[in-house]
Amino acid sequence: MTPRSWLTGLASAGLAAATILTIPASAPAAAGAGDVSVNIIGGTDATETYPYAVRLLTEYPGLGTGRCTGTLITAGGKVAVATNAHCVTDFDTAQPVPATQVTVQYGSTHLDQLTSVAAARIEVHPDWDWMTGNDPVADTAVIALPGGLNLTGIPLGTAADPGRPVRLLGWGRTTLDAAEPPPVLKQLDTRITGPSACATAGITAGEICVAARQGAAPCFGDSGGPALARNGRLWTLLGTASRETNDTCTGATIYTDTSHYASWITDAVTARQPYCPRRVAAGAAVRYSHTIS
Repeated sequence: MTPRSWLTGLASAGLAAATILTIPASAPAAAGAGDVSVNIIGGTDATETYPYAVRLLTEYPGLGTGRCTGTLITAGGKVAVATNAHCVTDFDTAQPVPATQVTVQYGSTHLDQLTSVAAARIEVHPDWDWMTGNDPVADTAVIALPGGLNLTGIPLGTAADPGRPVRLLGWGRTTLDAAEPPPVLKQLDTRITGPSACATAGITAGEICVAARQGAAPCFGDSGGPALARNGRLWTLLGTASRETNDTCTGATIYTDTSHYASWITDAVTARQPYCPRRVAAGAAVRYSHTIS
């Protein structure tokens, strides 16, 4: 199976091989060819308020903090966070980490004005297994939040077809050597392209390939971040950032197709899913370059 570049930000010497779009505060002690950084490199500051864009912090005891992006969605009459499974799962079991280890930051496009709240529940797609075997990756997860919050979500979109314009959002780094996340949420306008552009990262069913724009693309810390598309005057969620196709965050990016997983996502938002043990190959997560700060 081809190495993947996850867009998470976990930095650990023991985890290096593919490129995850999570965010690291420091580089791995022994960086591999697939290690990446964290942000929309080449993006611009947010031009709208995007009240549904969130930042995620996942604590991994003994390793550090993984940093991702997420999106508040509305499904089944409830609001929850849609993100990617690799942002919130254990490296050995692919099971969700305890909800107490995940912090959701929301309410602003400015880093110093975000409000933090602990996750209430985490659901991960039953087929997610750190890409053990050749089945669809299913890199998707839902985070439920405590009640009583004033939250704004957007609906899941449809028709994630090649050529469709999308807007990407992310809290990842803006340069490969950046030590801190950007002070303002970043955005990038681009389009969905054909799957062949993402072949090197092993694109599978239930995923879409999003083109880079003149070298601008998501990177560490942008994992889980949205690919948005207009439906009339409203934004909808077409996908969530999974992994890069090269080690410099300048190529096409694989996003999980949220329309493909819409039924599961809606069920996960509205009710707890049954426990599903996963078979994870020994060292499977080591294929991905995590950057934990």
